[in-house]
Amino acid sequence: MNKIYKLLIIGLVFTLMYGEAYAGNKDRAGEAGASQLLINPWARSNGLARANSAYVMGIESQFLNVAGLARTRKTDIIFSNTTWLKGSGTNIAAFGVAQKLGENGGVIGLSVMTISYGEIDITTVDQPEGGIGTFSPSASNINLSYAKKFSNSIYGGVNIKMISESTSDTKASSVAIDAGIQYITGKDEQINFGVSLKNVGPNMQFTGDGLSFRGFVPGQNNAMTVWMMQLVLLLLLVFLVEFLSELHSKKVKKVDLALIMLTKHLILLQDHIV
Repeated sequence: MNKIYKLLIIGLVFTLMYGEAYAGNKDRAGEAGASQLLINPWARSNGLARANSAYVMGIESQFLNVAGLARTRKTDIIFSNTTWLKGSGTNIAAFGVAQKLGENGGVIGLSVMTISYGEIDITTVDQPEGGIGTFSPSASNINLSYAKKFSNSIYGGVNIKMISESTSDTKASSVAIDAGIQYITGKDEQINFGVSLKNVGPNMQFTGDGLSFRGFVPGQNNAMTVWMMQLVLLLLLVFLVEFLSELHSKKVKKVDLALIMLTKHLILLQDHIV
């Protein structure tokens, strides 16, 4: 028994020394998406600086270690509203509920967090000072969790989160998975261990009209997006290649030469647009 306690103490020391580990390349931090996943909306666990990952319980455990959700006794409901970075116009609103499913069943949890960044001036190349309106970016996370008590000492859980970010003309969405385990031991359950894996999922990519460049076609009064122009040129090139193949089989050299010159001009025009 003394040997077991020595091993637990050694493990506790290493846990205190290396409390968190982060995956990914830190040199690409500026390219990371869904950074709101790093924000804990709950006051109690936030006040402890996430140091209670090994013994957190209830709906707050969805952020730190979802295994703690299994320690919910009956029903757990929580609300939160935070003014984030005073003066920036950022507001965080969160709501969560957890419910135990029977005496020997697991616990299911649901939470929603939304972030609004206030109104930001719209600027363009021609009007860098704004004055043409505002837009309001937003982000949201929806978490659905299930956790269960496997023994008197072992708790485990899994969380699926749906992530969404949007501006006035772009949006991105994805999913991610969390998993966690808590181990409680000691005569008075005074020793707690916790391991959690968070935010494992595919890459996010923004889509929308805000990522396209609007320009004018020379000699035309109308404007069209560059990607549309490239699509039209690509279709013309495909048609010309098919047509040239057919003409070449018929040995029509003069027409073939003229179409080759036309194709070269289309390629040069496409390169100029890009």
